[in-house]
Formats: sequence, structure tokens, C-alpha cells
Amino acid sequence: MLGEKEQLEQEILSLISKTGQPVGCGAISAVLNSRGISISEATVGRVLRDFDHSGYTEKAGYQGRILSARGSDRLTELANREKSLQWGAEFASALQGHTKEQLLEVLIARRAIEGELAALAALNGNGAEKEQLQSTLEKQRSIMENGGGAAQADVNFHAAIAQMAGNKILAMSIELIRQDTQLSPVLEYIRKHVHSLVYIDHQNIFQAIHSGMPDAAKEAMVAHINNLIQDVETYWERRNNK
Repeated sequence: MLGEKEQLEQEILSLISKTGQPVGCGAISAVLNSRGISISEATVGRVLRDFDHSGYTEKAGYQGRILSARGSDRLTELANREKSLQWGAEFASALQGHTKEQLLEVLIARRAIEGELAALAALNGNGAEKEQLQSTLEKQRSIMENGGGAAQADVNFHAAIAQMAGNKILAMSIELIRQDTQLSPVLEYIRKHVHSLVYIDHQNIFQAIHSGMPDAAKEAMVAHINNLIQDVETYWERRNNK
């Protein structure tokens, strides 16, 4: 969660942005108080003067302030910071009970099984299943481009491959391994922290499956899991060096 000062900054900048026209101290104070944020008109005035000085707002005569391009950038920066802090809190909660060694054990088991599943999916997947896999991949890409959490999309992508493979024993095995619902959010946080591009891995896997190339599909899946293993190693190395 943002600090008190940054929260107020975000509230006021957001209000000015959404209004779409010049807004003054009295109107801002009234809206914030209606939201349960106790703040006087004089205090809002001081905040707005600070905004003017920082270049976040511009005066529009006696009508009030409008948001500047720099103010819009600041609002985006605060939103991203809030999201980052929220991710950190969620990760700390999700990580409870997950050590580096446990994550690596799971990934090594996944590598062995999901490589085979990808190869079988390339052999056995039908046209409709391949279209569905592509749709899942595109949804993941869209979520990631908009800064959202794509953990569930990641689960759906791998589950679709397991379904396409047509091997019930392998599918049940990977479902058992992935039954810990917190693993995907943990791995997603780690990937973001080390700036890993998981979508590219998934794209490579999809292309091989779509082309009906089992060896290439297995190789792409194994490379993907190896990248996840490296991400976990890199994350813990950086964390220990802090």
C-alpha cells in the first residue's frame, strides 16, 4: 500500500484527471470528504500549489487546475508503484511454506512430465484444441501487456496442453504436482522480479505444437522449464545479496 502522502497525491491527481475540466480546491475537498478522507480546502490548496511547482497541474484562470502531461505520468507512476507493493505483499503471503529447494523440486518434476505432454500434444491435438490453445496464449499476452497478473492464464495454458496430450496418467501426474494453487503466483512474481519473458517461451511451445512437431514441442517445453529454474536461482541469489 502507498504511504499516506502518496495516497493523497494519487487521489487528487486521479480526481482532476477524471473530471475532464478545471477543478478547484473546494470541489476537490468536498469530493474527498464524501469518500471519508477528511481534508480542508486550505490543505488541498497547499497540495495543488506543490503540484504546480512539480509541473503536475496547470492553472486554468480562476476555474481551478487541469492535469498536465507530467501529472498524467506521475499518476501512472503511482499506480505502478501501488501495484508493485501489492504484488510484494501477495508474494510474501504466497511464499510462506515455499523454499527455494521445494520450488526447484517441483520444476524438475514438471520438466520431465510436461516435456512428454508437449510432444504428445503436438501429435494428438486437433484443430479446435490448437485454436483454443492459441486463444489462451493471446489472452495471457493481453493481460501481461496491460500489467495484470497472468498466473491463471499460465495455469490454463499448461492445462490445455495436458488435455491435448491424451495421456490420462501423465495428465493426472502433472495435476497432482501443480495442485498447490500458490505456485503459479509465486513463479509469476519471480519472473517479473528478474524480468523474464515467459510469453516468448509459451509462443515457442505453441508454434511447435501447432505445427505438429513433437520433438520441437518437447524441446521448447524443456527450455521453458529450464528458464523457470534459472529464474528461481537468480531471484534467490539477488535476494541473498541484498
